[in-house]
Amino acid sequence: MALRLMMKPPLSSSKGLLFFYLVVLFSCSQSINAQTNQTNATTDPSEVRALISIFQQWDLQAPDTWNISGEPCSGTALTTSFSEFEDPSNNPAIRCDCSFNASTVCHITSLRVFGLDKRGVIPDEILELPYLDFLKIDKNFFSGSLPAFIGNLSRLGLLSIAQNNFSGPIPKEIGNLKKLYLLSLGNNDLSGTLPPELGNLVELGELYINSCGLSGEIPSSFANLKEMRIVWASDNAFTGKIPDFVGNWTKLTQLRFEGNSFEGPIPSSFSNLTSLNSLVLRNVLLTGNFPSYITELQSLQKLDLSFNNLTGQIPSTLFNMNSLIYLFLGNNSLSGSIPSQKSETLQTM
Repeated sequence: MALRLMMKPPLSSSKGLLFFYLVVLFSCSQSINAQTNQTNATTDPSEVRALISIFQQWDLQAPDTWNISGEPCSGTALTTSFSEFEDPSNNPAIRCDCSFNASTVCHITSLRVFGLDKRGVIPDEILELPYLDFLKIDKNFFSGSLPAFIGNLSRLGLLSIAQNNFSGPIPKEIGNLKKLYLLSLGNNDLSGTLPPELGNLVELGELYINSCGLSGEIPSSFANLKEMRIVWASDNAFTGKIPDFVGNWTKLTQLRFEGNSFEGPIPSSFSNLTSLNSLVLRNVLLTGNFPSYITELQSLQKLDLSFNNLTGQIPSTLFNMNSLIYLFLGNNSLSGSIPSQKSETLQTM
């Protein structure tokens, strides 16, 4: 008769298996709880009503990708992926944060209506979305004034209303949006000057105000905007001198003034802008000598100083800057010649 031996597992092995099973059980429990919390989380009812009203006024239809079974904060509205939120198929789009009240309440934090040819004004109901930190409604036909109450959306970090038909002055109340890191107002029918209160936006890193009907001088309060990285301000009737304090925006990578009505020279303080990769001061009525320090801006890839009244000698070292790709200096009163040898990176002159 064969004798079958039953081997008992070592005690340490049994404890290891028990620990493994406990870890798996705990992980499954946490996963189930997380899914349950996410399922139970619902959008703040006042925000749902506001969103419905806004969509009705703007003749918008919520897509199935996020408005699942009538619950706005669902589907892609819960994504943490910016690329998924900005996907063209997800338009109009919202994004939500469902971490409130022990993950039972969702608040709408982002609203995007991009390039849908919609009309209307910015309605009061947008104030019923107090957790908005992202509002992007570019490339539509929205009109009317930019309302002062938008300055009450204190969580806004991005406000982009470019390429619409908004009119009237920029409300000074936008200066209350202390968390704003991007402001885009370009290609509208605005009027008036830049409010000095915008100098309160000390976290602002990107400003796009090209072709929007503004005039006057750049306020001295803008000296506070030391986080600025990108400024596009072409085709406005700005006057006065380009302020020296722009040279203190040392994080600046792109500066574009084109078709303005400035006067005077390029500020010597621009020698501090060592992070610049694009400097466009085209057709802005500048005078004075060509700034020799330009050759010290070793990150510069594009330089356009054309259609001004600049004089003086073009430094030969300009043509041998390793970073420079595009160079436009035409229609000035400059002197000098192009050297026989130039940098291999310089493609356009």
